[in-house]
Amino acid sequence: MISVPGSTQIIKEDNVTHSFCGLASVGWLYQKIKDSFFLILGTHTCAHFLQNALGMMIFAKPRFGIALLEEGDLSRQDPSLEEVINEIRRDHNPSVIFLLSSCTPEVMKVDFKGLANSLTTPDLPVLFVPASGLIYNFTQAEDSVLQALIPFCPEAPAGDKSVVFVGSVNDSIADDMRSEAEALGIKVGGFLPESRFDRLPAIGPDTVLAPIQPYLSRVVSRLARERKAKPLSSLFPFGPTGTRVFWEDLAAMFDIKVDLREREEAAWKRIGEQVSLLKGKKVFFTADTMMELPLARFLNNAGADVMECSSAYINKKFHARELEALDGVRVVEQPNFHRQLQDVKREQPDLIVTSLMTANPFVGNGFVVKWSMEFTLMPIHSWSGVFTLANLFVSPLMRREKLPAFDESVWLKGIMPSAE
Repeated sequence: MISVPGSTQIIKEDNVTHSFCGLASVGWLYQKIKDSFFLILGTHTCAHFLQNALGMMIFAKPRFGIALLEEGDLSRQDPSLEEVINEIRRDHNPSVIFLLSSCTPEVMKVDFKGLANSLTTPDLPVLFVPASGLIYNFTQAEDSVLQALIPFCPEAPAGDKSVVFVGSVNDSIADDMRSEAEALGIKVGGFLPESRFDRLPAIGPDTVLAPIQPYLSRVVSRLARERKAKPLSSLFPFGPTGTRVFWEDLAAMFDIKVDLREREEAAWKRIGEQVSLLKGKKVFFTADTMMELPLARFLNNAGADVMECSSAYINKKFHARELEALDGVRVVEQPNFHRQLQDVKREQPDLIVTSLMTANPFVGNGFVVKWSMEFTLMPIHSWSGVFTLANLFVSPLMRREKLPAFDESVWLKGIMPSAE
């Protein structure tokens, strides 16, 4: 057990630290960086995953693809991708190509960095992104993409104080956050990532980094180290309370004092119907997206009983404020899933937030489930995301209420032959 000063204790267990493939991040990042192409070097298994798991995210001609490794390629350390790159140029004309690793070529010790450098031209950079499931949680692949972009962010001169929001959100949420910051008198330097490669924000010693996704600790730490930028330590902008604290803390870093308690109260009233449904409900988080801490804190604020909040990785410094806000909640890092199954069976939660892999078995055993991955794809940040966030939690509960009560005798009568 790890004790964090001034906050809750973290129970450290021994299970795997990830549950999904990092290639999943392509599903939201290619839509955000609109002049990019994501090229995955992988096997038929990778292609099957992209086609099926990401099918629900594709709303237009996708700007990602896979260079397949066949059996004959397994003996070669440096696969030839020139023809693939030329085809991407002709069909998509991207400003940047991200070359993503997958498990098999990483095991083969393919020199991805050297390969990316050899494919780079003066007018088209090819950037290596480690994205296999061997090391990182799947959402951390976004962290790797953002780190690849750091060398292309201009150096902001000293004295040019502005905020750069770190994390991928859709354009609507980005516009709302930009407007909110400017209304508070905060100069906005941009977002990392921006919607175009040639619009990356300038970052320097007077840049305030405001992380808006809880799985980006590495890129924030690197920018603080290499560019001397100043990270914001606050709650993440999820839910009325998190959003208020986020904006008040950010304003304070610009010597601006604001009191947003009335705004917070109005936001809670807006989701009053959802809050009444969540109040007193027992909720259990299994580890998946690394968004669990702020999501559990929102439910805690709403009056739900968070029985356990587990996450694949917890960074005690990066997540310090969320851990403080979860005082009294059982927080587990790298949870043992077999132990969790026993706890779920014994404690009978009203809602389980869990991964795609474990959702159906839980449903088959009669539990109400929410896919945790949905939170990575929906606009749930800041004031404009409050209603969507609340609805994501209450929708499965409302569906269950509308279902007729399960009568086992009627079910058995329907499938068993008549005794007569």
